[in-house]
Amino acid sequence: MLKNKYGYFSDGGASYTITNWRTPRPWINVISNGRWGVTISQAGGGYSWLEHSMLNRITRWQQDTVGDHCGKFLLLRDNDTGRSWSITPQPLKPAFQKYSCVHSMGYTVFNTQAFGIEAEWTIFVPQGMDCEVWTLKLKNISGKNRNISLVSYLELLLGVFPDWHREFHNLFVKTRFDKKTNAVLADSNLWTAPLPGDAGWNKGWPFTCLFASNAKPSSFTCDKEEIFGAYNSWHDARILKHGGSLSGRTGMGFEPVVSMKFDLELPAGASKEINFMLGALKKDTFNKDYQAYMKALKKPRALLEETKEHWLELCNRFKVKTPEPAIDALVNYWLKYQTISCRMLGRTAYYQCGGAFGFRDQLQDSQIYLPLEPAKTKAQIKMHSAHQKKDGTVHHWWHPISEEGRFTDISDDLLWLPFVVANYLHETADYRILKEKAPYYDGGSGTIYEHCLASIERVLKRLSPRGLTLMGEGDWNDGLNGVGVKWKGESMWLAQFFVTVLNSFAEICAKTDKDTKRALRYTIESRKLKEALLKHAFDGKWFMLATKDSGEVLGINSCKQGKIHLNPQTWAVISGVVEGAQAKKLLAVTEDRLYRDYGVLLFTPAYSVVDKNIGYLTRYAPGIRENGGVYTHAATWAIWAQALAGNTEKVYDTVARLCPPLLSMKDPDKYKGEPYVTPGNIEGPESINEGKGAWTWYSGSSAWLFKCITERLLGVRVENGRLVVDPKLPAHWSGFTMERLVRGRKTRITVEKPVGVVSEKYTIKVTTQV
Repeated sequence: MLKNKYGYFSDGGASYTITNWRTPRPWINVISNGRWGVTISQAGGGYSWLEHSMLNRITRWQQDTVGDHCGKFLLLRDNDTGRSWSITPQPLKPAFQKYSCVHSMGYTVFNTQAFGIEAEWTIFVPQGMDCEVWTLKLKNISGKNRNISLVSYLELLLGVFPDWHREFHNLFVKTRFDKKTNAVLADSNLWTAPLPGDAGWNKGWPFTCLFASNAKPSSFTCDKEEIFGAYNSWHDARILKHGGSLSGRTGMGFEPVVSMKFDLELPAGASKEINFMLGALKKDTFNKDYQAYMKALKKPRALLEETKEHWLELCNRFKVKTPEPAIDALVNYWLKYQTISCRMLGRTAYYQCGGAFGFRDQLQDSQIYLPLEPAKTKAQIKMHSAHQKKDGTVHHWWHPISEEGRFTDISDDLLWLPFVVANYLHETADYRILKEKAPYYDGGSGTIYEHCLASIERVLKRLSPRGLTLMGEGDWNDGLNGVGVKWKGESMWLAQFFVTVLNSFAEICAKTDKDTKRALRYTIESRKLKEALLKHAFDGKWFMLATKDSGEVLGINSCKQGKIHLNPQTWAVISGVVEGAQAKKLLAVTEDRLYRDYGVLLFTPAYSVVDKNIGYLTRYAPGIRENGGVYTHAATWAIWAQALAGNTEKVYDTVARLCPPLLSMKDPDKYKGEPYVTPGNIEGPESINEGKGAWTWYSGSSAWLFKCITERLLGVRVENGRLVVDPKLPAHWSGFTMERLVRGRKTRITVEKPVGVVSEKYTIKVTTQV
C-alpha cells in the first residue's frame, strides 16, 4: 500500500514497514504515554525520557540526522568465529539477509536476519507505566548448533539534556546490581533541572533508573571503558573483539552505561526469548512500584496487546473510507497518533527536543481530541488558562516539572485561548465550561469566560492609530520578531485572526451570560477592523503582511523580497474580510504566486539579506523554514480558505500537495521525510534542497491537516452542537464514508456523488446509534 523504494503502509494503514534501512533521513517513531517516552529510528537510533525530554532525559543521545549513530543497542557475537553484528542497522551496519522495521502506534518492531540468526526485537511503551519494554526473540536457522553472546548497551544521562558538561555529570551517577531481579539500578546525586524555590545545584535526582531482564545475565558492567577500551568504536570494541566476561563493575567514578551479556547455546532450529525493561521510578515509592514492575516484566505480550488496543481504540473513534488510501492512512491513524503521541504527550522528536508546552501550540494541537475525547481539550484549555496573568498576557511557553516559562510580547498567543474555547463549544455545546474556574498565574482566579475576555480585551488595547492590531515581538510567525518591538508595527494577519475571534465570541457573549452590550461591542470592533484592513492593508491584488515600527510596508508588490505572504491571504477569506468573487480572485493570485508541487509557500521571494527590523527569519538560508519555504502548519489553512471560497477542486488539490505519502511516493530521495507524518517545513525554490521535507513529527501541522481534511474537504463538522455535512469533493471521487462520535454518539455518514463531475449536490445519509 502506497509503496516507495524504502517501504510501504501496512496493517490497513496503521503501520509503516521500512524494508530498506538507508532512508534519506532517519524515519522514526515517537512513542509516549504522557510520562515515559521513546524515539527510535529505522536504524536503531534514539533516546528515552521521563515526563520531560530535556529536563529528565534517561539515555544519552546526540542530535545528528545525518549519522544517527546514538541509541540503545542489542548486539550479537558468534563465539566460535568471533564475528559480531547488531540486531539493528546501527551501530555495526551488518549485511542483513532480511531486514524490516515496522513503526506503528505505540510500538516498533525490527525483524532482521544475519549469519544464520533471525531476530525479532519489539520496543513499546505500556500505558500507565514509567518504562519501556523490549521483547527479543532469536532463532537459529543456520542448520548447526551456535554458541552466541547477546550484549545489551545503553548510556545513562539521568538529567538535563544536552549534557554540556558530561565529565562533570558522570561523577554523580551511582549504579548497583539487584541479583534477585537481574536489574541494574542507577541513581544520580545531582539534578540540575531548575525547580521553583529549589536548592539549585544541590539536589539529587528524585528517581531510580532500572534496566532489568527476565533472564539472568552471564555477566554485566556499568563502565563504558570496559565495553570499548580506550579510543575504540563499536567496530573494534573490546567486548566484541575479544569476547569473555564482563567484570560486574558498579558504583561511581566512571562513565555510566548499562551493559548485560548473555551467553547462549542455540541448537539448530532452536529459539530463545529474552525480555527487558528500562524505566525510572520515584524514590519515595520505589519499593512498592519496583515489585509491581518486575511482575509486569513477566507478561510483556499482554502489555503489548494492551498498548495496541489502547491506540487502536482511540483512533477508531473517527474513521473514514475515501477513494484516496493516502488520506485514509493519515486521517484514520497517523495524524491523530502524531499529534497525540508526539505533540501532546511527548513534545519532542529528532529535530526538536524541547519538552515545553507552547501556549498557542498545544492549544491548537488539543483540537485533535474534539471528535475523539473532548474532555482532553477541556483539560488543555484549563491548563493553559492557568498560565495567563490577570491582564490577559500569557506564557509563550513553559516547562512542566520546573513550571519555568517566558512571558513575551508575541501578540497572537493569548487569542488562541478564546479561539479554541469557541471550537470546543461548537463541538460539545458544553457551555458550563465558561463558568468553571482556573487560576491566574499572578494570583487569584477567574472563570474560563473571564480568561477569554482578558485575552480579547488585552488585544483591543493594542491597536494602532489606524485601528489595526500591533505586531509586538511577532504574530503567529515568531520569525517576525523585529517588525514591531516598539509597539508601532502592525500585523495584518493578526487583525484578520482577531476578526475571527471577535465574531465567534460576540455570539458566545450574547448566548451565555446575556452579555449583550459586550457582544455588540465586539461586533462593532470586528467591523471596524475589517474596514481598516480593506482601507489600509489591501493593495488591490493582495493583502500586505505588516508595517514595521518605522512605517515601512512589508508584503506588497514593490518589495524586492517577501512580496506576497500566505497568511494574510488565507485568513482574509477565513475571517470573512473578503467573500464571494473577491475571495476567489484573491486565492487565484495566491495560487499563481505561492503554490508549488510540494505545497504552498509561506511567502515569496525568500529573503537573502538579513534585516534585523524584520526578524530572525531573514537569518535563515533562503527557502528554508519560515524564510520562503512551505511551512506546513500555515499551508493547511489554504485548504480551509479554498473550501470557504467554494473552490471545490482546489480543496483536494491543496490537500494533495501537502500529503506526505504522496510527496514521498513521487520522489522519496528528494522529499527525504517520513511518508507517514507531516513535516514542519518543506524547502522552497531558493533552497539547494528544494522539495526536501524536514522538522518532521514535532509540527503543529498534523492537527490542522486532520481538521482541514475532515471538516473542509470531507465537510463534516459540528457547529453549535449540530452536525454539518458540506463536502468539497473532487470530480474523480465518488464519495466517502465516515464513522465518528457526535456529542458522544456513534454516527455514520455516507456521502455519494457521480464520478467525473464537480457537484454541490450530494446524496447524504446519516445514521446515529441510539
